[in-house]
Amino acid sequence: MFFKLAVLKRMLKDAYKKGLTVGCMAEDKEGEYEGYYISSGWWVMWFSAGDMPKEAKAAIIELCGDLPGLGEVFTARKGMGNQYELEQKGIFNLPDVFKRCTCRYRVTKLSWQQGGETIRFLQEDGRELRIKAVSEIFMDLIDPEAVDRDRGEEEPEGPVAFQTEESFMCWGNSTCYLMAGVRTTDNEDERAFWRFLEGTEIL
Repeated sequence: MFFKLAVLKRMLKDAYKKGLTVGCMAEDKEGEYEGYYISSGWWVMWFSAGDMPKEAKAAIIELCGDLPGLGEVFTARKGMGNQYELEQKGIFNLPDVFKRCTCRYRVTKLSWQQGGETIRFLQEDGRELRIKAVSEIFMDLIDPEAVDRDRGEEEPEGPVAFQTEESFMCWGNSTCYLMAGVRTTDNEDERAFWRFLEGTEIL
């Protein structure tokens, strides 16, 4: 996986306090996409069933007590146990979502404090005026050094988004995927971005 394990564990623990959704997706009709997905509500991660690192599985089991069976999904919350739910394959099928993301963004060098949280600005390729922002924790999570090249894992692609829906950004390769909610920016954020942009290359 291309996720930094320490950051992944921290995100899981934070999500568990309010509700961590975990599911096991069965193969589709074409025999693709069997995997595990986890979600906090504002981010989703998906792992190929055969390639999910044992450390990631252990981190989920430590919090939830178990992994879901094939076709099962539950939400685990601290002090409340696991509540089983109906599978929502369309929402959490990140390999399929990723295939439909054609709008490419690039990560800029600019970060900004917003309400006590650090956000990072992203700029759409070829469109100077189009910017989005995500929590800096995703920049900490994505770690090219964590890619398992010995097993043939590829470098992750992203950030990318739907052409018509950019309330989230995606990263992915053939073994795992991330969908991150976009943060709302205000006029102060926008002005800071453009002050930074003036005369500066932000690649």
